[in-house]
Amino acid sequence: MTSRTSLQTRILAVAALSMGCSLIGSAFGFYYVKVFLNYYHIEENWFQLSQTLFLIWNAINDPLFAYFQDSTNFRCSRTRRESVLYAAPFFALSFLVPWFPWGNPETLQPWVTGIHLITALCFWDTMFTYVGLAACCLFTEMTKDNTERLKMIKYNQIGCLMGSSSVFLLQYMSNQLENFQAFQATCVAVAVVSCLLMMYCGKHAHTERELQHESDVQCGKPKVMKSQEHSYFTLTKQLLFNRDFISFVITNFFQEFHRTFLSNFFAIFADQLIVKGAIPPLVRSLFYGASSTGAKLIVIFGTGIVSRFGYYKVIRYSQIFMIAYGLIYYMTGPINHWCLMFFMLLNSFLADSIFSLFNLPLSDIADNDMARYNRRHPVTSMVYGINALVVKPAISLSPMLVVSILNSYGYDRLKDGKLDAVEETGLSGAMFSVLCLYPFVIGCIQFCSWSFYTIRGTKSAEITCHVLKSTSECST
Repeated sequence: MTSRTSLQTRILAVAALSMGCSLIGSAFGFYYVKVFLNYYHIEENWFQLSQTLFLIWNAINDPLFAYFQDSTNFRCSRTRRESVLYAAPFFALSFLVPWFPWGNPETLQPWVTGIHLITALCFWDTMFTYVGLAACCLFTEMTKDNTERLKMIKYNQIGCLMGSSSVFLLQYMSNQLENFQAFQATCVAVAVVSCLLMMYCGKHAHTERELQHESDVQCGKPKVMKSQEHSYFTLTKQLLFNRDFISFVITNFFQEFHRTFLSNFFAIFADQLIVKGAIPPLVRSLFYGASSTGAKLIVIFGTGIVSRFGYYKVIRYSQIFMIAYGLIYYMTGPINHWCLMFFMLLNSFLADSIFSLFNLPLSDIADNDMARYNRRHPVTSMVYGINALVVKPAISLSPMLVVSILNSYGYDRLKDGKLDAVEETGLSGAMFSVLCLYPFVIGCIQFCSWSFYTIRGTKSAEITCHVLKSTSECST
């Protein structure tokens, strides 16, 4: 087997992981807020408390798991692929926790539903973090060639595209959550398929470093065990004083803030702004399904553009475009249902497609860090983990902010049918304003923060030369 064929097989294994994660990730983000708000009728104070605890756990677990994966040699953390292999069943199980209420939702005490959401979010994020860190590190450590990394992004997006069909499948099978038992049964099937795909990746996704270690052992050389010459706090300090890293994580924080808003509230906003009967049910299902699949198609067919212009310019132009269309649509107002659907899809496509490129700057930052500090082995998990430490709170803060805004306009009373026509019009207007101002405000902030990023798509070899300032070596 040639090295290229071997790499192709490993890339396909990572694509299987992307598909498995997307199957459950798309559905979890799309449904959990709607299920707990509209089906379980969770009270706002319990929802806000659960999101606050979720935020704290998010901030703690990412860097801890990152250091664990980079520094320990347990069976579940020896290699990136084994981290995926042993965590896959628990990750699939964490997906199922929200969809099975702890009793009759109509008679449950509010605190039971609140504890249910807290448990579901923390269990989900624990497994999402552990598997997600390993998946990101597989992307960075599988190859250092930017062309191959773009190819991996393309294959990963194909996997994500196939996986994101779970939203359309669940919409269809449950008749848009009208049949909750069918929704639950479909979720179980989705979880099983996802687990099998992730375990396949855990068997076949060898990194270059892992293959080198296996070759050394076969040649009689001692296997190099993972260890850190620096403490956890020293590594954290080194990363947090990196200008490129800070610039990136600020941009990433607001990207996640935007994506979480779209993922959690897309259906809620669409149900309110596009009244029932305005479009056929099949079109509505396709509309919801397209919100999670269209971005993948853009990335699959747009990798050539990224290769030509570099990820820095593509991300920069997307920010300018986001500022423009958010402001223009806010000024024109909701013209009709079809224009609103187009705007919502455009917003969702851009947010998700640009986010899929963010592993490229993180990989460059990890390569840069290894060269700068002359490390014996990369601390890729730490790079992704500290990034998550800053970024993950957005996953909680975004829904907390939006739920607070909506309830101030009566959304909590709308669910109980206690909102009159005038108040409902005000709620719809507030939803439209939030929908337009999110991309405008976030785009402005990202435009400023991204200006301080200096790598700008530079090849890894050039980064290394710049960091080490080896002018004589670079000139060759």
